[in-house]
Amino acid sequence: MDANEIRQLLVRYYDGQTSEKEDAMLRDYMCGDDLPHDLQEEADVFKAMCSCGSVPEGLEHRISRQIDSWNMVENGSFRKARVSGIRWIAGVAACMLILFSAGMMLHDDGDRQHAQWHDTYDNTEDAYAQTQKALLKMSASINKGLQKMEEVTDNKK
Repeated sequence: MDANEIRQLLVRYYDGQTSEKEDAMLRDYMCGDDLPHDLQEEADVFKAMCSCGSVPEGLEHRISRQIDSWNMVENGSFRKARVSGIRWIAGVAACMLILFSAGMMLHDDGDRQHAQWHDTYDNTEDAYAQTQKALLKMSASINKGLQKMEEVTDNKK
């Protein structure tokens, strides 16, 4: 292999696009003695990787145990945050319930004083006419709203 092919292979290696065979070929070339001067720094990196040897015994178990302990700490903090959030929400809900209850009690006391009912109209025909007028007005408003909704859906199509 010439130096240009090695440089191209190095670019692909650092991009993570080389196969295992190409990695081994690159490692063998870099650990050799006849290297161009500009690839000497790259060779030092590869020689350091070759001299590392094997993984120390029990390393995987220690790493796994450390990760598990981090997960326990993370889960504990999440649980504490969730519990404190629930307590805060429960406190706000209790305050709202107290305020609502107090308002209802005050409102009921005022209504008890004015509990006598009386008719608005003495004549039933007048009451019927006013009811019909109110229902027609409500119907017109609903139809107007439905018409606008149909226009919007037609414009989207």
